[in-house]
Amino acid sequence: MGIGARIIPLLLAGMLPAAAVLAATPGAETACSPLAAVTGLRDAGVTSLSMQPSDGRCVVEVIAADGKALRRQQQLLVVLVQQACAAPAEVTVDEARVSLQLRLPKHCAARSSRDLFAGEGVPWTLPRGKLPRYPREAMEQGLSGRSLLKALIDAQGTVAAVVVERSSGHALLDEAAVDELRGWRFIRTDTKGTAPELSIARVPMRYELVE
Repeated sequence: MGIGARIIPLLLAGMLPAAAVLAATPGAETACSPLAAVTGLRDAGVTSLSMQPSDGRCVVEVIAADGKALRRQQQLLVVLVQQACAAPAEVTVDEARVSLQLRLPKHCAARSSRDLFAGEGVPWTLPRGKLPRYPREAMEQGLSGRSLLKALIDAQGTVAAVVVERSSGHALLDEAAVDELRGWRFIRTDTKGTAPELSIARVPMRYELVE
């Protein structure tokens, strides 16, 4: 029996409903208020994420353990800033330090009274028949584990960004799970009402070796 036949990738049942995460609404003069929800969307590979105002703009500093975690966090921040500010962020990446600096557009705080994730919770479900593919290198090394991901989903069910909430303990499996999820399209189980522009779903991915 070949090794591929002995490996079963599983998508755990019981995905939590996508929650519409609401930004806090401090005064409009607070430059970083549009990203008040970001602290709950920090990648497991990010060692430091801080925000502070500078010259009337919010500056986000991110330091990560590796480049892939930094890029995951960058993608999520860029999407959120575009949503919150209706304008792109300015991003400077320092590859040597595995860090980045992200500056919000000017006057973004004037929109801070607007919910970053609008609407109520949306009952998203995964497309039928989708299973994560086991990376060949992980199979050869006998790696198994469970990654817990957070997916940022737009109104059409497309995955706009993904971060790792809890690592499987193996970068290979985490990266495979993230890459897989990015290509999936979520389906609403209840089509009543209008889907929010952005919502969050927690998705567990389990890679398991079987005898």
